[in-house]
Amino acid sequence: MAYGNKVKFHYDVPAYIKKQLAEAAKKLNITATELLSRTIEEEYERVKNNKDTPKK
Repeated sequence: MAYGNKVKFHYDVPAYIKKQLAEAAKKLNITATELLSRTIEEEYERVKNNKDTPKK
């Protein structure tokens, strides 16, 4: 489902991943959702930039 410019994904995240996200987010003073969003955005940019560079 789309909410403005954000997309809401519906999938099950394993409990141990949720716990790791919550612990890491707490250390950064942000929510687990914000941390997951940042991580996804950073990975997307990394992959996009790797596609743009020609392989040798």
